[in-house]
Amino acid sequence: MPERGAVTFDVKAYTRTPIDLRPDNLDLSALADLDGPTLAVLDYLWHVEHGVLDLMRDVLVTPTHAESEVTAFLVTWGYEQYWLARSLHEVLTAHGGPSDAGRDSAVGVVLRAWDERARPMLHSVRTNLLGEQVVAGHLAACWLDTAALALSYRRLGSLVPACTALTEAVLPMKERHLDFYTAQLRERIGEPAAARHARRAASSWRWPGTRYTGHDAVLPVVETLLADPAARTDVTALDTRLQQLLDVAPLTAVRSALGRFVR
Repeated sequence: MPERGAVTFDVKAYTRTPIDLRPDNLDLSALADLDGPTLAVLDYLWHVEHGVLDLMRDVLVTPTHAESEVTAFLVTWGYEQYWLARSLHEVLTAHGGPSDAGRDSAVGVVLRAWDERARPMLHSVRTNLLGEQVVAGHLAACWLDTAALALSYRRLGSLVPACTALTEAVLPMKERHLDFYTAQLRERIGEPAAARHARRAASSWRWPGTRYTGHDAVLPVVETLLADPAARTDVTALDTRLQQLLDVAPLTAVRSALGRFVR
């Protein structure tokens, strides 16, 4: 059965109270002596958080932009994402700046060119023909992206005590984003077409940051955060939440996405 409960999301309250995680709010001295693997994780998180703002481009050419609550949410979401990315960049700058780890692979270069030039127009035509039910697919993909990033921050905080203050500042932001996607999906999932779009999006979802760089570039970070068998419980818990939310038991989107890292 679908995940039930009285979870609602007050978009107006959210837009009035954004989480303002600016660099000035960070204690950079506590992050002064980070080791290589930790910096690689932060570098990965910066590339993803910075790049995820491209979602605005993809969403605003689809019927999703006509959803007033979704649009209002995305405006504040974009503000929060911007400052989160700036804060992560500040931490990396104190250690020499971001690396080239997020550089596109040969295939990624082609994909990015496609996404930036041709895909928005074709995506707009396709999604507008399909109608408002495609919104559920966007929401499902956003839920998975956010859940995966929240798991990454949570694991980073547990593995590196120096990063605990940073991750504890980020996680409430991610949880609010998840609450919004959850509330929206629960409202829509009863419609068969919306459910199909959501399940299709979840089935084709891939781990954040791998579309352009490929899995090899992200593998060291995933190994740092999730190679510990103790992390399996958290991965299973995310898949279980998604199954309940979309009312589809065989779906293991997170585990399947991680399986693509296996050489």
